[in-house]
Amino acid sequence: MVAAGTTLIGDVKLSDNFHLDGVMEGKLNSEGDVTIGSSGRYTGDVSAKRVLVSGILDGKVDADRLEIVASGQVSGEIKVRELVIESGGQFIGASQVKKHDTPQLRSVEESSAVATDAKPSNDWENKTA
Repeated sequence: MVAAGTTLIGDVKLSDNFHLDGVMEGKLNSEGDVTIGSSGRYTGDVSAKRVLVSGILDGKVDADRLEIVASGQVSGEIKVRELVIESGGQFIGASQVKKHDTPQLRSVEESSAVATDAKPSNDWENKTA
């Protein structure tokens, strides 16, 4: 967490969640969630699982989900699977949608072949002598 009144300049890489209420400039890479609080201001590139913006973010975002709440402002380029903008939230820039991971589907013929590979038991064979 970077508290209000604090300025951080540089690159940060972490495996946990991150919360910004101060000012930050640089690159931020998180395996968890990144939250830009209402008093937070971020300039740079963000890569995270989920990004929630209540303050101001200016830069590039690469995330599974980007949420811009009513007080949030995002400007720049975003590449996300899901984009949520609440009424009052602002987004100015370019967006690109990431493809969702699609489940592997089998055709009906493949499913039948798998089911018929197992040999059924024939009780009548055991009764004939």
